[in-house]
Amino acid sequence: MALALNVFAQGVTLKQANVLYAQKNYAAAAQQYEAIRQTQGESPELYYNLGNAYYRTGEIAQAILNYNRALLLAPNYEDAQFNLQVAQRKVVDNVDVTSVFFLKQWVNNLGDLLSSNGWAIMSIVMFILALTAFLLFVFGRYRTLRKIAFNVAITSLVITLLSLAYAFKQSNKVANCTDGIIMVGSTTAKDSPSLTGKDMFVLHAGTKVTIKSTVSGWTEVELPDGSAGFIPANGIEKI
Repeated sequence: MALALNVFAQGVTLKQANVLYAQKNYAAAAQQYEAIRQTQGESPELYYNLGNAYYRTGEIAQAILNYNRALLLAPNYEDAQFNLQVAQRKVVDNVDVTSVFFLKQWVNNLGDLLSSNGWAIMSIVMFILALTAFLLFVFGRYRTLRKIAFNVAITSLVITLLSLAYAFKQSNKVANCTDGIIMVGSTTAKDSPSLTGKDMFVLHAGTKVTIKSTVSGWTEVELPDGSAGFIPANGIEKI
C-alpha cells in the first residue's frame, strides 16, 4: 500500500494529506484527498492514494471504487492493479464471470496497455514515422532503401490508425463508463424497481456490477454472469 507522490496537484493541501497518511491518520488523509479531488481535479495517483487511505480505514468498498477509478484513467497502473486484487479478496460476493472469447479479450488487453492520451501520442509518433518513410520512398535514390521505406510507411500508417482507434476507445471508456461498485453492506436485487418486487439475489459492499439504467430511485444492475436486478440507487456508486 505504497503512497503515490507524483500527483499533478503538488500544493500545500496535497502535502498535508501525504503527511497525514504517513502519520497513519488515514481517515483524515482520505478527507484531504477527497477535498483535493473536488477542488483541483482527478488523476490516477490521487485515486490510488484515496484507495490506500480507505483500505487502511477498513472501507473496502471505497478502496475498490477508487482503485477502479485510477485504473479507468491509467489501465496499466500496476500498483493500483495489485492493490485492487488485494482489496477484492475481502469482498463477500464471488460472482462467476462469463468467459470472453480469447480474441476479444486479447484486443481489450492490448487497449489497456495505454491510456487514451498514450494512444494519441503513439498515433502522432507513428504518423510522423510514416510520413518520413514515405518521403524516403518518394525521394530515395536506392532501390533497397525505397523498398524498406515503403514497408515502414505502410506498417506505421496501420499502427497510426490502430492507435487512433484505441485512443477513441479508451476515451469513450472513461467518458461513458457503466460500471459501478456496491457501497452498502448488503442490498437485495429485485426483479422490478419496487420494494414489492421478487428477490433475485443479494449483493455486498465492494462488488463490481454493470449499471444498465436508473428509474425512480432504483438502479438496474447486471452481474458478470449475466444476472440482472434492481437495487436502490443510493446503494451503488458509478466508477
